[in-house]
Amino acid sequence: MKSRDITLLKPSIEVEHDWPVNMAPEDLDDFEKERKYRTDDSFLKCLGKARVSSNSVIYKNGILVKESLVLPAQRSYYQYRYLAKKLFFSKGVTLAPNKKYLLVTDNWSAGHFHWFCDVLPKLLCIKDRAGEFVLLLQDVPYLRTIGLESLEMLGLNFDEIVWMKDTAFYKVPGLYYISRMSVSGHMHPGVMKELRKTFLPETAAGKKNIYITRNKAIYRRVVNEDEFCKRLKDYDFEIYIGEDHSLKEQAQIFSTAKTLIGVHGAGLANCIFMHPGGNVIELRKKENGPSNVGFWHLADSLGHRYYYFNGIPDSAKPLVGRGCNLTIPVNEFDESILKKTFSLNLRY
Repeated sequence: MKSRDITLLKPSIEVEHDWPVNMAPEDLDDFEKERKYRTDDSFLKCLGKARVSSNSVIYKNGILVKESLVLPAQRSYYQYRYLAKKLFFSKGVTLAPNKKYLLVTDNWSAGHFHWFCDVLPKLLCIKDRAGEFVLLLQDVPYLRTIGLESLEMLGLNFDEIVWMKDTAFYKVPGLYYISRMSVSGHMHPGVMKELRKTFLPETAAGKKNIYITRNKAIYRRVVNEDEFCKRLKDYDFEIYIGEDHSLKEQAQIFSTAKTLIGVHGAGLANCIFMHPGGNVIELRKKENGPSNVGFWHLADSLGHRYYYFNGIPDSAKPLVGRGCNLTIPVNEFDESILKKTFSLNLRY
């Protein structure tokens, strides 16, 4: 690839996060290896003629572009079995010539956390050039609703959007691609603060306490949520379901929050709408190793104080994905988190 086909958008930086406020010695292994890392150089690349699947996997001259994969371990499957399936069983769609098509997503991008922490930071870097491109997006309900609303709120005005359907395999005559800014779950703090500034309504810092429930979800629920919510209401917490609100409504609601509590999941990503200096309290499972620390990284990158509480899992499954549910011992949570957190806040 010629150098003129590559534009550096955001250079790599070293990142070092503050420890969780309530860091316990027995949990050091869960956080220590992820405290420091380096982001990636993020480039806008012109790939020219290429094929693209609806889940954003790229093929150039029949060869998999491996950086379009979420995980390196998927390489063999996507180079052979998946490609054969798309070639023989999908509808070939050739996009119009003389346009610049932009791909910024991957197979995880239709999730709330990944859209806000992986995709939007890249798009923010080409905001002034958005009108040059036709944006390629997976045709799924989340992106047609929250995704579109976020582009509007950020003032990202693309030439048009092509909604890629799962049944199709796209021939793209002029493909541009933005490489990742970091491994998913790692953050570029400067970009995340800029993203928050763009979203945040012109309001004073919030004072509300909010618990975001997953009672409409199938996985990662709080088993004893009725008991848990009853105790939270003693501390004037309000209970919200993220799916019940548009993105603009979510931005307004969470901009009024001083403290946000939630199970590891999409709802905690709404701390991006909080004014700096808030409290983010994640209900999680002790994993005995450095995994699933993205909300720690996000909260700290945005200037919030991050706390965690290890609940009791109902299975050996990991917490992420179609994972386990948690029981939260209410008295223990009250003593170790609520009383200490709200006492600590009196100093600020």
